[in-house]
Amino acid sequence: MQTVTVDTAQLPRDFTAAAEDFINLLRSVPADAFNRVPFEGSWSPAQVGDHVRKFLKGISGALTLPRSEPERAPDAHEPVLREIFLNFGKKATAPPFVVPSSGQIDRGQLMTALGEAVAEIAGDIGKKNLSMICNGAPFPTLGDMTGLEWVLFGTYHLRRHTHQLEQMQPYFNHI
Repeated sequence: MQTVTVDTAQLPRDFTAAAEDFINLLRSVPADAFNRVPFEGSWSPAQVGDHVRKFLKGISGALTLPRSEPERAPDAHEPVLREIFLNFGKKATAPPFVVPSSGQIDRGQLMTALGEAVAEIAGDIGKKNLSMICNGAPFPTLGDMTGLEWVLFGTYHLRRHTHQLEQMQPYFNHI
């Protein structure tokens, strides 16, 4: 097996920090702006949260799949994941299974669901062998990923959507 270049000791802290930053920023959105689309082509803050909830549940599911030894470094896809999700100048289209609900989203239920999803993944980081391939949930263009890559995807994706919420903030001050 090839060498891991990601600091796996830092992984739980990075994931938890990214999740807390996102959840705290979402929690700070004024009630009258939570389900309001701030500008054309955007999601509402609630929809961003619903999207995050859906992809976090997907990561949890991927981490429960049958596993196999990778024939590559367990973090080989990290540079691609970082480029996809931390390149804020590039807009992506969400796959249908993580597109948020179009109706009103209950703030309390969403915040609870986000907290539960984060706690589940954070628990898995400490308990599971993340160097193994999670078979059966291929990531678009990359194929099956290791648990480590799924957690990195979650961390980078959370950072991306934290940035998205930060970009919405000026619109909330004028409601």
